[in-house]
Amino acid sequence: MTSSNRVLGKSEALRKLGGKLRRNPAAPLTDAEVSLLAAEVQKAFADWFPLAPAQSLRDVERGVRWQALGRRCRQAREERGWSPKDAAAAAGIPQYRVRAIEDGHLTEVRADLAALYFRALGIEPWVARWVRANRALAESVGLAGGGERRLRIAKRESPDRAE
Repeated sequence: MTSSNRVLGKSEALRKLGGKLRRNPAAPLTDAEVSLLAAEVQKAFADWFPLAPAQSLRDVERGVRWQALGRRCRQAREERGWSPKDAAAAAGIPQYRVRAIEDGHLTEVRADLAALYFRALGIEPWVARWVRANRALAESVGLAGGGERRLRIAKRESPDRAE
């Protein structure tokens, strides 16, 4: 494949990916799609912020992977006509945790509280598929590697509930 064919192939792949995400912003992405999108975001960051820390650029892939889960949660919440406050009350979790899950603030995501949110939204089967497709990220936030058990048996009691 020539260099120009690779560029055209990449452009075509980006166009298709854009169409996929316009049709369904919560669509789970394949590893190839995540890599392609993360590379484009990293390239844009590098162009605009040439001194950006390398860690920031590596975190882009995690954000790209999480976006499907966050958008699926928001989509399910909005389908129910719930505000973030309503969703937090329904799940029995603090509102800022709802926002952290939906917005991809991974350092604020707690697996046990996320499980309660997924259950309140009725998206546990979808989340289980997402976990299988994004194992490393799911493990890093506690949704896999023992977290699957927490997804099934998350307890209603939590010291975080009063926040």
